[in-house]
Amino acid sequence: MRLIFICISLLITTCVHAQDTLPFLEIKPAIGVTWITVKPTVSVMAFHQFTPKFSIASHSMLSFLLFRNFPQEYIKTNYNYALTQKLGIGYSLYGPKGKTRHTILIMGGIKYTAFSETLDNPELEKITTATHRITPDYGLMYDLSLGTKKRTFDARLYFPFYPIRYYPLGTVSNIGYLELGLGFKLNRRR
Repeated sequence: MRLIFICISLLITTCVHAQDTLPFLEIKPAIGVTWITVKPTVSVMAFHQFTPKFSIASHSMLSFLLFRNFPQEYIKTNYNYALTQKLGIGYSLYGPKGKTRHTILIMGGIKYTAFSETLDNPELEKITTATHRITPDYGLMYDLSLGTKKRTFDARLYFPFYPIRYYPLGTVSNIGYLELGLGFKLNRRR
């Protein structure tokens, strides 16, 4: 619960500070899915552009297991979710007439994972296992924005570098994700 409070506080602080010091703030809510272990994701990205090419971003995400008892018959998933908070810097390239923006972000932060399963086989003793862990989360994020005015359509891909021991196959197949959403530009008040 403390991690959720810390993540929300960081995002709000970053957004309030950015509105005072930067030309505009872009809020980008999205939904998505993680690769291999299919988990839906819900995220919010605060994107602050301090020059046309360079930007900073804050990315908060919740991923959770949707199908609890598939495909194992005797294994019941009690809960399986992850909370992630990352900050990063990026470089943007623009397409013709400025209607598309391609941004590569170097992201770093923390990930809180909570997991619990119960083995409930009539022939065996009932066993429950649970894990709560905080790990680093760093990698590259690609963000594609289509649109020029106050609203954009966004697609994001994330390629993690942690754990480096199993890179690249272990990281990309386990915790990379794809997200689709909208972006809303908020002008600075004067």
